Amino acid sequence: METKYVDCHAHMNEGIFDKDRFKILEECKSKGISVINCSGEMKTNRTALELAKKFDNLKICLGIYPVQASEISDKEFNDELKFIESKKESIIGLGEVGIDFYWVTEDEKRIREVQRFNEIIRLANKLKLPLNVHSRAAEEATIKTLAKHAQVPVMLHSFGGDLELASLAIKEGFYFSVAPILVRSNKHKKLIEFLPINRILTETDSPYLGPTKERNDPRNIPMVIDEIAKIKKINTESAREQVLKNSREVFKF
Repeated sequence: METKYVDCHAHMNEGIFDKDRFKILEECKSKGISVINCSGEMKTNRTALELAKKFDNLKICLGIYPVQASEISDKEFNDELKFIESKKESIIGLGEVGIDFYWVTEDEKRIREVQRFNEIIRLANKLKLPLNVHSRAAEEATIKTLAKHAQVPVMLHSFGGDLELASLAIKEGFYFSVAPILVRSNKHKKLIEFLPINRILTETDSPYLGPTKERNDPRNIPMVIDEIAKIKKINTESAREQVLKNSREVFKF
């Protein structure tokens, strides 16, 4: 399959796709859409690896979701890091990882969450794998942590910070992925208008962040490219080629 588009952050092993997961991924393959499936829990890290064996257009990032990282025991956390390291030949990045201050509100858990994100970054540096990063309501803390410690490419998934923070991330060389919610979100449109085209990637965060509030899936990626081209006032093919180039710079596939 010739890759024309990349969904850099999806969750195709969620139960909502049980009835038509294979149909969706087959259609993606026919359209040249490669999908990077992100996991963040012990169970989904394993089911994602099994799913990837069935589709050559499905790539895998394994991680520990920040909310879970704030809650699990030291043994569970360290065992999962060891598991992820043992699968380094089967993955193309670590994700979904990061910091979340939206759901994690207790100071003690926030401190633990940041400490464990630092450990995940150290593992990414060791494995020389990029980071697929969640930063909800914690954009400043996430960017500063990554700027201090990350030695690998960083993609900020569904970035919700202001343009000043985006500028700080750009200076650090980070990338941003945008989902189909772009077609209905003025905040996302302003972010894409502000970002250099060579820092933009596409995602769906399937089944979330769709063009409507219904279930989202990777087949919507061409729609995101169309909207990026419209906002950046460039032709669609130029946008597609540049975003594909950006994706390969980060994930090396």
